[in-house]
Amino acid sequence: MFHSPFDIPASTDLDLLAGDGADCPIRRSLALLAAGLDTRFLRVGTALAGAIETIDRMIGGLDGIVGALDANVAGAAVADLRTVADQLIALPATQAARAARMATVADVITALCGDVMRMHQTLRVLSIYGMNAGIAASGEPRLGGIADGMIARLGAGEDLVFGFMARIRDMTAEVDGVQQAGRLLAVECDRVIPAAPRKLIDDAIALDAHLVATADLARRVATVARSIHGRIAAALGALQVGDSTRQRLEHVVSALQLLEGSVVDGVVDPAVAAHVDRLLAAQLDATLRDFARETTALVSSLAELDGDTATLAGLIAEQFDGENRAFLSGLEHGIRDVERVTIGLRRAEVRSREMAAVIAATAADLAGWLDGVRSIALDVQAIAADIRVLCRGEGVVGRAVTVIVTEVDAHVLALDASTVGVARATALLGGVDATLRREAGGDGMDRDMGDALARALGVIHRACDRTGQVAVQGADDSRQFVRLVAGAIEDLRRELAVTDIMTAAIDALSNRRPPAPLTDTAEATLRLLLPAIGRFYTMAREREVHAGFLLPGMDIAMPVVTVTEEDDDDGLF
Repeated sequence: MFHSPFDIPASTDLDLLAGDGADCPIRRSLALLAAGLDTRFLRVGTALAGAIETIDRMIGGLDGIVGALDANVAGAAVADLRTVADQLIALPATQAARAARMATVADVITALCGDVMRMHQTLRVLSIYGMNAGIAASGEPRLGGIADGMIARLGAGEDLVFGFMARIRDMTAEVDGVQQAGRLLAVECDRVIPAAPRKLIDDAIALDAHLVATADLARRVATVARSIHGRIAAALGALQVGDSTRQRLEHVVSALQLLEGSVVDGVVDPAVAAHVDRLLAAQLDATLRDFARETTALVSSLAELDGDTATLAGLIAEQFDGENRAFLSGLEHGIRDVERVTIGLRRAEVRSREMAAVIAATAADLAGWLDGVRSIALDVQAIAADIRVLCRGEGVVGRAVTVIVTEVDAHVLALDASTVGVARATALLGGVDATLRREAGGDGMDRDMGDALARALGVIHRACDRTGQVAVQGADDSRQFVRLVAGAIEDLRRELAVTDIMTAAIDALSNRRPPAPLTDTAEATLRLLLPAIGRFYTMAREREVHAGFLLPGMDIAMPVVTVTEEDDDDGLF
């Protein structure tokens, strides 16, 4: 008995809304309106979704800047600048102490040269006595063999001393180089200190203040941006009014189809038609009121964003103004200037620290060579004692060799005296080495001014780049955001014009048929038609309006409807 689903006409003729029958203009106009609502509100929703993406992008850009200048990253840069400044301030005193130690090393080397030369002279004399002993004992094979052993050991001793002398020459050259570097370092210190460290301290203070200001600005921007984000997100949720209104209009259209299909002898009962018209007029009136209220609230809510939008634009302009970027750029240039003027300082500083390793190696080598010389001296003494024992029964030859060996003993004692001086010098070098290593703090790379300045420059350079990139994007995003929100407000205001169609439909349904008394046939038809119409509803507000048009004795409870995502719209009304 009911018609098939309706067709949407190509146009709406409000002047004919009072019509009736299968080609009802009311139904056609409402069907057309319902069909276009999704498209209308989809455009608004797309604009608002784009506004949220823009806000998120702006927040992300600011987060990137804050990340480039956060307490862990830029705070370390501040610490590096202050550390370098402290090193520069302390450098003259440190270098003066180091120069004094290098002078001590030079004095030790001078004394060491004297001891080694005496050691060398003593070994030369011992070698001569050894050869004389060999010549004197040439007629005695046993004595000659022992004398040859002495000569060999003394030769080994001379080889060790030659090694001593070569290492001392190298050490002298190293010390001369360090002292020259120290003199250049003193000149450089006079040139750049205290101006350079004072500049670094000022830069560190300025960067620290910039961090505090950036963090405060980021918090203010985040507060406003999140407020805007939340309001737009709420507006997006409230756009469900378009979908809920579409459904309610479609339910009215479906009810009109049922009414048109409820014919008896080809005619719709006037009493039935009048009752349903009033019901559908009430549904449309409720729909109109809800739609107007929700869309008006949406427009007002979005219009209130003007203040927050202006605040956000001002904060972004403050974040990305030329002065802000000029500060970071100036800071970078200033540190690069300090880096350039301290190149000589850093090279001399590193060269002086490297001397600790040279001194340590030299002291270790000297200690090893000294042990070798002492061992040779003991061996020569033992050989001399053996020769004296053998010479007791050898007559004239034995007496001659004994005289020579006695001189050997005397010169070995002189060699021992020379080794004592070398040992004392070696100990002094070891003490200087320990002091230099303690001052270097172990790993010199951690203390290198060049590394610290490079780290600070890297942080500031990245912050400059990030700020420059986000400045351009932030300005574009700000303008785009304002444009999107303004467009969404304008679209919503245009959508309020659809209430004219609903108002005309309400008037037409309310006036096209006068009320008529219910006959038994009309009542029977309504008791079938009203529940059928009720089954279209998906929202509580529809069922509430419908209940006011039930006939006496009809159950107000409507059939259970399966809850879908669309049912969530109930909460809006």
